[in-house]
Amino acid sequence: MAKAVAVRGQPQGGGAQGSGAQGKGGPGKAASQGQRKAGKARRGPRTWVKVLALIILFPFAAVLLPTTLVFFTMMAPTWVAYMTDRSKEKHLAATVGMLNFAGTLPAIITLWARGQNHPVAMDLLGDVYVWVVAYGAASCGWLIFGFMPNIVGSYYRMTTQNRIRGLVKRQKALIAEWGHAVAEGIGVIPSGDDDDAEAGEGAEDEEEPEVTEAELVPPRRAR
Repeated sequence: MAKAVAVRGQPQGGGAQGSGAQGKGGPGKAASQGQRKAGKARRGPRTWVKVLALIILFPFAAVLLPTTLVFFTMMAPTWVAYMTDRSKEKHLAATVGMLNFAGTLPAIITLWARGQNHPVAMDLLGDVYVWVVAYGAASCGWLIFGFMPNIVGSYYRMTTQNRIRGLVKRQKALIAEWGHAVAEGIGVIPSGDDDDAEAGEGAEDEEEPEVTEAELVPPRRAR
């Protein structure tokens, strides 16, 4: 009978373990599925926004074909920056794109001032000055993106070092005035004048034990 009960109890224990394993695996799977659904939900609107923007801009690009031709030709550095920029924020594309658009805008204004037709667009595309302005502005964007992080990092590094030097001087002054007990965190009783001033304010603060010169221990170095 005992063996029968033991044998019968084993499947129950195994079932409990199996249900426990399922219970452990169930929430993990549900969480992973929830994260995937959330990721798809996040990607969905961005994709739809891009598709909707293309659908809206396509008729304007077809109607304003000369402007589209000049714009897309002069903005070529921006497309290259967008394709080569692997970061999620697209900082390179934004930096190059803004300056590239600033260099392309004079050619667009000239095109619209002269009638916005194909002959004028071809004349602008054949003008070297237009190319120099648009692509020169884009190259300035590349330079800013390449050198500005190093410049900002050097500035913050220099300011941080100056602050550290000031803190070290302040620490040395405190150690010279109060001894190495300040570095060790051991309580030190101030002078008699300070005691009188504190007594006038109130006896709420607890008195700390006085430290003699024999108790002053230099700071321990980390091994």
